[in-house]
Order: sequence, then structure tokens, then C-alpha cells
Amino acid sequence: MRIIAGRSKGRILESIKGRNTRPTSDKVKGAIFNIVQSRIPDSIVLDLFAGTGNLGLEALSRGASKAVFIDKDINAIRTIRKNCDNLGYQDQAEINRNDAARGLTELAKRDILFDIVFMDPPYGKDYEEPLLQLINETNILHNDGIVIIEHDFKTALPERKAGLCRYDFRKYGGTGVSFYRKE
Repeated sequence: MRIIAGRSKGRILESIKGRNTRPTSDKVKGAIFNIVQSRIPDSIVLDLFAGTGNLGLEALSRGASKAVFIDKDINAIRTIRKNCDNLGYQDQAEINRNDAARGLTELAKRDILFDIVFMDPPYGKDYEEPLLQLINETNILHNDGIVIIEHDFKTALPERKAGLCRYDFRKYGGTGVSFYRKE
């Protein structure tokens, strides 16, 4: 796993030992960022189910002003911290150990608005729809913000959910990527 482009291009990221995480492949990550590159500079991004911090760190490397990382696993949190330190993004990163729903609720209390929410939950656990609902209810997304969900391509996500509509879908091998924005 490495940073593909930007200030930290080519830098290797620490990975998490074991099989509890499924990092986004460089191919999928590159495709996602090619689609949203114009939205990245000066953006505030949220990396839910952050794992190693791969997506949020890529955004920082490409010019995002801030990234918030949420994961409930202590090993993931340690790895994100180490990756932020190694790349020099400590001042632009906020790392929260929490489950996704509680993390969203806590962020909403602080009135933080995100330009991009990256969501890469464990496949087959049905986190996507309830979290789309919660993203809308907590109002943490800028009016022109987007939610990008990486999921098993066989998982049929809704075209519309809680005021958000899917405006794009891509398939890369066994991975589906759905893009949502406010209706």
C-alpha cells in the first residue's frame, strides 16, 4: 500500500497485522481519486472505517486541508497515527477511536461539515444504508458534498436513501464503488 499521487507520492503506508482489515487496492483508490480529484484541494474529508488511513492520507497528499479518521479497532488507530507521523500530517489529521455511527454523532455535535466522506465498511455487514441515513440526519455533509462507498459489487445499494441519491457507480473486479450526493 502506498500513496499514489501528490506531496507524498510513492511513500509506503504501514499496514495492520492480521486479516481484520481489507485495504483499498491501489487500482480502486486511483480510480476513485481520478473521479473526484477536482474536489480534493482544500477539502475536509472523513475516512470512516479508516483501517490504515489509506483514503484520508491520499486525500491529504493531494491537497485536502483536513482529514478525520474513524475506526473502532485499536490496532487501526495505532497504524493511522504511525502513518500520519511518518508522512508529516499530524497537524491536518484528527484520529478518533469509535464505531462509525457514534463517531458521526459526535462529529455532528461539533458542527463539522465534510466535503467528502469515504466509507469502506466490512463487506456483507449491511452498514451502508443505516450510515447513509445517519449522515443525512446528522447533517455533516456540505450541500455539495459527496459520500463514496466501497462495497462488494454484489451488494445492491439503493439509488436513493435519506435525501441522498447515487449519481455514479463503478465496478473494479469484485469491488463496487457508489457515489452519493444530496438530492
